[in-house]
Amino acid sequence: MILPKLRELKEAIGSLFSKPVTSKYPNTKTPYEPVKEFRGKPKYDEDECVGCGTCAQVCPAEAIEMIDDKENNTRTLRINYSHCIYCGQCEEHCITEKGIKLSTEYITAVFDSNKDSDFMENEKELLICQNCGEIIAAKDHLDWIIERLGTKAYGNTNLVARMQQQNYELPESKVKDKLRREDYYKLLCAKCRHEVVVKDAFNEIS
Repeated sequence: MILPKLRELKEAIGSLFSKPVTSKYPNTKTPYEPVKEFRGKPKYDEDECVGCGTCAQVCPAEAIEMIDDKENNTRTLRINYSHCIYCGQCEEHCITEKGIKLSTEYITAVFDSNKDSDFMENEKELLICQNCGEIIAAKDHLDWIIERLGTKAYGNTNLVARMQQQNYELPESKVKDKLRREDYYKLLCAKCRHEVVVKDAFNEIS
């Protein structure tokens, strides 16, 4: 019984004077260089992201939050890296295929979760229904659809209204309590668009 105790004591004393087996974290002298296919922190490309919110919808860990602010007409997409499981679903389902990408950055540990290093935000301007004031979509999202459709975009009234905004300085339209036929050619949410089309078909608006 004595010999095993002496052996353990010898190992303990020897470890005090030996070099550590593990390396310091993070290792600044010889940092690890991940391979190209490494799945690290997802990051937004502000120019390529259109603010559609697909990444937030498909995230299984709910690490991406979509925050709409109607008062300021802004949509904020926010990644919480402490919740992210680096599955790559956001990158795979991105409609532009470039809006969000998994980087090779792998150091995610932080001392304060409120710091910017634990989050990433991407802000987009919203388009608001000119009749009821509800959210239609992000402005960049509609612009991306127009570019993709080309001349076919003229088949959608909302896209035509958006193209008018792009090319002309149109006066602001206040939210109304009653739909009129003129509203057919304005930016409307799906509910108001349906209402104005149905009422026009049954001659209920003038």
